[in-house]
Amino acid sequence: MRGEGVGRETIAMRINPAVPTLDGWTVADLEALAAGADQLSLQRGDVLVRQGEPSDTLFFVLSGRFTVHVHGSAEPVAEIAQGQPVGEIGFFAGLPRTATVIALRDSRVLAITRDRFAAISASAPGLRDTVTVSLARRLAGVRAPAVPHPAIMRTIAVVPAGGGPLRQDFVKMLRAVVGSAGSATFLASGEVAAQFPGVALDDAVISSWLNALEIDCEFVFYVADDALTDWTRKCIRQADSVLLVAAAGAAVEPNASERFAFSILPASARRFVLLHPARTHIVSDTAAWLGARDVFMHHHVALQDVADVRRLFRFLSGRALGFVAGGGGALGSAHPGAYKAFCEAGADFDVLGGTSVGAAMMAAFACGADAERVDEGTRNIFIKSRAFRRLTVPRYALIDHKVFDRALRAEYGDVAIEDLWMPFFAVSSSLSDHVPRIHRRGLLWHAVRASGSIPGMLPPFYTAEGEMLVDGALMDNVPLAPMKALKAGPNVVVALGSDAPVRYPVDYDAIPGPRQLLAAMLNPVARRRLPPAPGIFQVIMLSMMANRPSDLALGDSDVLVRPELPEDLRFAQWERHREIFQQTYRTTAAWIAAQSDKNPALRAVIGGAP
Repeated sequence: MRGEGVGRETIAMRINPAVPTLDGWTVADLEALAAGADQLSLQRGDVLVRQGEPSDTLFFVLSGRFTVHVHGSAEPVAEIAQGQPVGEIGFFAGLPRTATVIALRDSRVLAITRDRFAAISASAPGLRDTVTVSLARRLAGVRAPAVPHPAIMRTIAVVPAGGGPLRQDFVKMLRAVVGSAGSATFLASGEVAAQFPGVALDDAVISSWLNALEIDCEFVFYVADDALTDWTRKCIRQADSVLLVAAAGAAVEPNASERFAFSILPASARRFVLLHPARTHIVSDTAAWLGARDVFMHHHVALQDVADVRRLFRFLSGRALGFVAGGGGALGSAHPGAYKAFCEAGADFDVLGGTSVGAAMMAAFACGADAERVDEGTRNIFIKSRAFRRLTVPRYALIDHKVFDRALRAEYGDVAIEDLWMPFFAVSSSLSDHVPRIHRRGLLWHAVRASGSIPGMLPPFYTAEGEMLVDGALMDNVPLAPMKALKAGPNVVVALGSDAPVRYPVDYDAIPGPRQLLAAMLNPVARRRLPPAPGIFQVIMLSMMANRPSDLALGDSDVLVRPELPEDLRFAQWERHREIFQQTYRTTAAWIAAQSDKNPALRAVIGGAP
């Protein structure tokens, strides 16, 4: 049917000009396409386009959500949300459909045929030029390689979880936070019944009204009933994603509404929210809730204020702020300095992640420690406990891991990652299947230990499932991609080391054999004459940091920080932790002050989001 009921200006504003193929398109261009184009309605499970068929129509999603499937893949390879195009490359390049696109829920699309586009282009010649340039850029790969991240969910069902009713005080707080940030609507059963008395929920007039709301509003929240009523079913069927909201202390078993949501929405579209009366240092028993329901992410919310609700909404709206900390041995003492400088400048981080020493530092921050306490923990582990100087019989590794493990457990206790108020992940490298392992659940100190298992120096960390895990720097030294897989939004990325080539003027033939080396080590004069070749630890660390920060897929909203560290600093010089921490804090704070007015991404990071 035609789209007379929805203004073309509204439609044009809902089509996302940030999509790479639409780079350079103006609102006027999009309005020209929207004028007189067809609007199509699809039900959940309907096929919009099929792989291999001719690409004779371009689509834009007005409301709803779609999954993308390719032959040979059992799972969807992508999702398409409101405002995004469908089939644009095949349409403009004259290629067959490269994938099958299926409606994930009831949806509406704008359909523009090839004949319609040709007619518009004839009256607006500049439009075809814009298409040619933007498509050429896309196919030529001019843009930086994209890192997939979750699509922004604009229609969200709020559903009670576990054995209790939906807390209306939470809904009220969410309404206040969302309302202050943009255009949003909250719908409960009573409001719909008052608007359409006596009309069945599946009547076309209500469906059309809801679709119009989704086009006009940036966010629509469907507030479910406390039981699995017709309205609750409608909420779940109408939504792109679902918030499963439970109160701590309630019965854990999933209720009927949750089970219905599990049958409709994939795990990638489910979030779990656990409510608490007040914010405590660490919560408990989150594992039981997560074990009973498969969700993409979970959030702890204290009802004492709106701080956690604001963080939750930043995740929902694609504005969550992440801190990514790379590996680098003793260089990692730079992380607390950079973190402190950004926090003092106004940054409010929502999720923390890191590799190796970066994981250790971020884990401490996720526990609620401040920068000084994190630096103190570094001293406790590496100076007081001398954890990296306790050698052992070199059967499994060079260092006595028992001392290191005790030091880690003393710092982190038996806290589980899922019980942290701040979302956190650590990265290790699995030698069982040769892929990075992302730790988001389980004991925190286990994740830190696995992420920092330097091959040869420490024994690998072995899981109960038989995985052999070593230092995450081996496969992903600066884990920006795992962060972007968790959320959309800006990131502060701290990468240690340098891209610049380093030369080692070592006479290879002068490196002594075992007898000569032992004799030289016993003689102070001869020891000073040994060739200046890096030691075992230095070589291992340099090998793991071979992936360069310049290879990171940084987005326009990401801020890369390269701390200025002393040239003579070595990876094992933990005794210099305080010097590195303070120096990085000073230089980062000065850099922020100097660049905040010139760098839009930096300004957005320290300016915060509602």
